[in-house]
Amino acid sequence: MKTAINHLRFITVIGCSLLFATQIFLWVNINMIWLTLVVSFILIPLLDYFFGDNYQQNFENFKYVCEWIPRVFFCVHFYLLFFFISIAEQFSSSEICLIGICLGTITGATGITIAHELMHKKLFIDRLFSKLIMCSVLYGHFCVEHIRGHHVRVATPNDPATAKRGQNLYSFIIQSTFGSFKHACKLESLRLNGKNKVIFSLSNNVISSLLLSLILLISTYFFYNSNALFLFIIQALWAIVLLEATNYIEHYGLLRKKEGKRYEPVQLHHSWNSNFYLSNWILFHLPWHSDHHKNMDKSFAQLRPVHSAPQLPFVYPLMIVISFFPFIFIPIMEKTILKYKQNK
Repeated sequence: MKTAINHLRFITVIGCSLLFATQIFLWVNINMIWLTLVVSFILIPLLDYFFGDNYQQNFENFKYVCEWIPRVFFCVHFYLLFFFISIAEQFSSSEICLIGICLGTITGATGITIAHELMHKKLFIDRLFSKLIMCSVLYGHFCVEHIRGHHVRVATPNDPATAKRGQNLYSFIIQSTFGSFKHACKLESLRLNGKNKVIFSLSNNVISSLLLSLILLISTYFFYNSNALFLFIIQALWAIVLLEATNYIEHYGLLRKKEGKRYEPVQLHHSWNSNFYLSNWILFHLPWHSDHHKNMDKSFAQLRPVHSAPQLPFVYPLMIVISFFPFIFIPIMEKTILKYKQNK
């Protein structure tokens, strides 16, 4: 009986993730694509509060199946992207803007989350899939910076993807976008110099990522039209904004102690967490962020909730919405940080 329940839970979780990723097909068919935003940023937070924040399920018994799930969603990501590119000529410029934002919500939430899962894998094919997804949102350098930069420097002033206490989202996006790209270039230069290879070559993962993104842009315009190119760019920009908004809330105001010239090892209390059901399902346990940073080789199926770690006051989608309003977000987080420190 217990095994049957676990199987049902597993199917429910993957089913919800797939429904979230493909919902945009339903809304565009009934000419109500804006419902993608309603579902993502209003309905899911409401349902999360209905179900509660005691989610603790793990899927280690489905380890083999879970290895293939991100690869399946890789296919879903590109099918979604090219489906909408292929029909872009049917829509006006204003409609393209709305569709781009709705599509970017899916490519940002599901696509980039899947890319994040795959870039931590050991197999070359998985890392290639991750790179292709990130290039499809014009952010290929993230594969370099996230693994070798962010995970090393997280929760320190040196990490552009860690938001300072009191910093607003808009200055953070500029800091993280340019800082991450700059550091990715530096990391690749150091790697190639160490191997006595030419820096300005396709061996440089930043350069090859930029080239892949450029090929996607040119191909979109050449094989389709300017509407398709506009849609591609809008979805990519919005996906990047959502990625950086997620980075913003994941480590906001948290710092590692400096021990001499070095910082203490990454601990469970250096990431914000969330245990709500639906947001964990659609984001493949990304809200269990402390366990991910402490054990970066764990797959989404192996991650665990950490109740002693800092907990976000609201679910991920709602926190992202609130983050766009610094006069609301910063006071809420100040109270949350103080409450966490008092309860330690």
